Amino acid sequence: MQEQSLMDIFSDPTTIHSLSFGEKMLGSTVTMIMGLGITFTILILIWIFIAIMGKILGSTQNKKKEAPAAPAAAPAAAAAAPAKAAPAAADDSLIAVIAAAIAAYEGGSADNLVVRKITRLSGPQTDWETAGILARMETRKM
Repeated sequence: MQEQSLMDIFSDPTTIHSLSFGEKMLGSTVTMIMGLGITFTILILIWIFIAIMGKILGSTQNKKKEAPAAPAAAPAAAAAAPAKAAPAAADDSLIAVIAAAIAAYEGGSADNLVVRKITRLSGPQTDWETAGILARMETRKM
């Protein structure tokens, strides 16, 4: 008679009752490891696929950004920029407005001014911050 492997015996519902506790546990462990292995392999393949798609979509968006740039505007024109810009453009325009204000305060040009980092100072809130917080709280009242 041909000897069956443990997994063949484990897959047959009629012979599973003849297995010892140790054989049942070994078969369960093998089944669990195979299931986890397949699951993690598929997850890794999905992750690789998403990373490749991100690179492809990122390269197409970079090509769109490399379109001809608009001529440099004067600092006063940067201050008059419309407020309905995209979120990333809003940050860039905010930095441009701050740079223009600093340059105007110092009486120089914004060409040699470099804004490296903008951080909020700790300390008591200004009147504008307090008014903004109160306005937000008023809009949430029912």
